[in-house]
Amino acid sequence: MVIPLARQTKNILIMDQDHEAESLLVSCLTEADFQVICTFDVDEALRRIQEGSVHLIIADLDVAGTETLKFLESITKRFPTFPVIVISHPGIEDKTMDAFKLGIAEYLMKPLRPHVAVLSVHNALDRARLRRENLKYREQLEQANRELQARLEEIQADQQAGRLIQQKMLPPSPSYLFGYRLEHFIQPANYLAGDFVDYHQVSDSKIVFFLSDVTGHGAASAFVTVLMKQLSTRSRKHYSRDHRHEVKSAAWMLGWINQNVLEAELDRHVTIFLGVIDREKNTLNYSYGGHFPQAIFSTPQETYFLDGRGFPVGLFEGVEYEDHYLELPDQFDITLFSDGILEILPQKDLASKEAFLLETVGRGDNRVETLVKSLGIRATKHFPDDISILTLHSDSTHEQR
Repeated sequence: MVIPLARQTKNILIMDQDHEAESLLVSCLTEADFQVICTFDVDEALRRIQEGSVHLIIADLDVAGTETLKFLESITKRFPTFPVIVISHPGIEDKTMDAFKLGIAEYLMKPLRPHVAVLSVHNALDRARLRRENLKYREQLEQANRELQARLEEIQADQQAGRLIQQKMLPPSPSYLFGYRLEHFIQPANYLAGDFVDYHQVSDSKIVFFLSDVTGHGAASAFVTVLMKQLSTRSRKHYSRDHRHEVKSAAWMLGWINQNVLEAELDRHVTIFLGVIDREKNTLNYSYGGHFPQAIFSTPQETYFLDGRGFPVGLFEGVEYEDHYLELPDQFDITLFSDGILEILPQKDLASKEAFLLETVGRGDNRVETLVKSLGIRATKHFPDDISILTLHSDSTHEQR
C-alpha cells in the first residue's frame, strides 16, 4: 500500500548497512514520492540536518556500532523536533529501549514491510510537524505572557503611584480641630480606592467633614475621589478667603457637590455623609446622600444611628437634600463606615450586622485602630469592597492644632 504525499517532497536519509533492507526502503519510499539519500557517515548526516537538506532519518541501530545511540542522542538534543525512525531487530532490544528513552517513538522491525515503512515515515513527519507547531505556539504564548506580565507590572506601578497620590490627598490622621479629634482609616479593595474622607475648618466656628464612597472600582472611581478633594478644597478656600460668606447648610453643600459631579460626566455616582459642626452654637448639621450604613452617634449614655436619607450625588439633576440638626452634648462620638464593612462582618443578615456595629461603637473606645481590631479588618485577607472609617470625638483636652 502506497500513501500519496499531499505536501512538498521530503528528503529521507537512510543509514543502514544492510543492502537488502536499504534497497527495499529506497524502492518503497521513492514510489511514495520521497527523495531518498543513503549514507553511513554520521558527520554528513548531522551536516545535512543542520543545513535543512533532509527532513527525516531512518537509522539502523547497528549502523555505527556502539556509536549509534550517541549519534541519535546528539540529534535529539540539538534538533529536538527532528523526526527519527530507528530500525530494530531481534537481539538488540536493549538498544531499542535506550532509543525510546531518547524520545524516538517510531521504529521498524526487520524484516521490513514496505507499507509499514511508508506509514511510519508519514506518522513521524506529521508528529514532527505537530511538535514544531506546538513549540511555535508555546513560544508565541510565552511571548504574549511576557508582554502581558510587563503590562500588568506597568499598570500596577501606575496604580501604586495613584494610590500614593490618593494618600497624600487625605487629611492628617488624627487631626485636632476646635477640641475635636478626627481620625480616618481606608482599606482599598485594590490598589486604588473609591472611598474618600476629608475634614477641615471652613470658618472661625465651623468644621466640615464627610465620608464618600464612589460606585465601582479602579481608575475611573479613583478619579472621582480627586474631584471630591478638589470640591472640598474649593469650598474651604472660598470661605477662608471671604469671611462675609457664611457656610451654607450640609444639604446645600450636597446639592452643590451633586451638580459638580453631574457636570464632570464621569459616569459615576457617590454616596456621601456630610456634617457641619458649629462650635459657637454647639450643633451638628448633617445630610445624607445615599450613604449607608447610617452614621453612629454615641454618648456615655446611649448609641444610635442618625436618621436621614437622600439620593446619591451625581445621579439625578435638581435633587433636594434634607438638613438634619442635633444639639451636641459635652461628650460624644460620631462614627462613619463605608458599606464595605458590611461585606466582611460574619453576621448573616443586615439587622444583625447593624446591631454588631452599634455594639462595637457603644463600647466607648472609638479610636480608629481599636475599631479596626474589633471588627476584624486586619485579619481579613480578601476585601470585596473598599472599607473606610471616619471618627469624630469630642475631646476638650486638645486645643486646635
